[in-house]
This record gives sequence, structure tokens and C-alpha cells, in this order.
Amino acid sequence: MDTQPEHRWLTIQVGRLSAKIADVAEGCLDLRPRPEAPAVRRWLADRLTFGAAATAALGYTVLVADELVTNAYVHAEAPLQLRYTRHRTGLLLEVTDAAPHRTQTLTAIRDGARGPGTGLAVVSNLALAWDVHHDAVVKTVWALMPWRSS
Repeated sequence: MDTQPEHRWLTIQVGRLSAKIADVAEGCLDLRPRPEAPAVRRWLADRLTFGAAATAALGYTVLVADELVTNAYVHAEAPLQLRYTRHRTGLLLEVTDAAPHRTQTLTAIRDGARGPGTGLAVVSNLALAWDVHHDAVVKTVWALMPWRSS
């Protein structure tokens, strides 16, 4: 009996499962084609709930990611990526765009300003911490969300 086809099938399945498990720890979504908000939310929720039940933290995390991505779409001409990374202290969300000098709104929110375009106030209220890092080429707005590792 030839076991080669069965062995190849098993190797492929193990490879797929390993890739899915790696996605649970860290993932990156290309925002350059500007995927629509529901697709971004589904992408993140699918990865964060793999192997675990959905919790209230998922809803807050998806909401914060949605705000970060929306701000990149509205205020930056070139959104680049959404990245998540699981840490001992929580789940780190990062949205990077190619508008490194557009940070005035972020400062205004920290100073308590409200009004149109201040969706990051939601981020400020739900995240454990958030900030912006920029250099000469890109800007990354990040938020650390409460998240319990399973």
C-alpha cells in the first residue's frame, strides 16, 4: 500500500494549521487596496477568535481597530497596514500610513478637544494606552488593548 499521497496530505494540513496558529500571535493586513470596513473587522475577528471563544474584549478591540483604520483612510493619503501582536500585557494594534507629519488631531485629543474627526477619543477611552510614532517616512498610531492570552 502506497502511503505517499496520505503523507503529503497530512503534511499540507499540518502546514496550514501551523500557519493559522502563527496568525493568532501576530498578523498584518495590507491597507493599500483600502479594504472596506466590514472586511477589515471580519479579518481581525477571525484571527483573534481562532481557538478561543469571542469575548467582550473582542468587540472593543475591533471597534478600536476600526477607528484607527478609518482615521488612516480619512486623514492619510496612503494607509499602509493594520498589524496586531499579542503581548503578555495585552494586544497591540498598529496602523501605519505614509503621512508622518499629520499628527495635529492626535495632540488635540490628548488635550481634550472634541468635535468632527476626533474618533480617536474612542481609542483613548477603550485602550490601556495609545500613542503615535513617526519618522520621516511613516506614522504609526498604536493602541494597547486589554487581552487575556488563552
